[in-house]
Order: sequence, then C-alpha cells, then structure tokens
Amino acid sequence: MSEKRENVLRLQDITMQFGGVVAVNGLSLEVDRGEIVALIGPNGAGKTTAFNCVTGVYQPTNGEIADKFTGHVIAPTPDRITELGIARTFQNIRLFSSLTVLENVLIAKHMRAKQNVFS
Repeated sequence: MSEKRENVLRLQDITMQFGGVVAVNGLSLEVDRGEIVALIGPNGAGKTTAFNCVTGVYQPTNGEIADKFTGHVIAPTPDRITELGIARTFQNIRLFSSLTVLENVLIAKHMRAKQNVFS
C-alpha cells in the first residue's frame, strides 16, 4: 500500500545570479514530509547558494519557493524555515566559548520549545 505524499517544500526553476555569474540555474525539487534530502556535487556547483535561497539568505533571481501550508511563494525567515523543519549546519561551528556544552545545546534547543513564559 502506498503512502500519501505530503509535500512540505517545493522549489520551482530557482535561478540565482551574481552579476553575470549564474550560480544556480533552473533548480526544481520537492521535499515530502519525513524525507531527508541532500544536495551533493563538486565545489562550485551551487549547493550552498541553493540552500541560501531556501533559508532566505539570498532572494532568488528567478523562480519560486513554496511551502506546504499555502502552496504559495514564501518569504523565508528564520522562524518560518525552522517551522518547516529545515536546518543547516556549518563546517566551522561558532559556539559561545564562555558557556558549557550543555548551555550551548540549550540555547539551540529553544527553537523547538513548546512552552512559553506563562506555562
């Protein structure tokens, strides 16, 4: 029996240009709930640029990024991207050197917290 796919993110014909340099050209992909998706390729292939478009660091030159809630173009903001379950890591992690490992983890964990100041 096949499961119904629930699309949570859709990129359609994303292009990102920097002047005359085309870093990403016509990227389309869909991500369904529960999927783990990776972009792989050689250095300079546009992986980081594509992810920067998804996370709102860059506004794509062309194309659209749509979410599961509306199916319409989203304006990626950090809280919206996190809500969609998209996360990123960096090769050189910048931690708070004056804090313990546990304290650094607790700072990151607040993004998934369900409680608020009143609970």
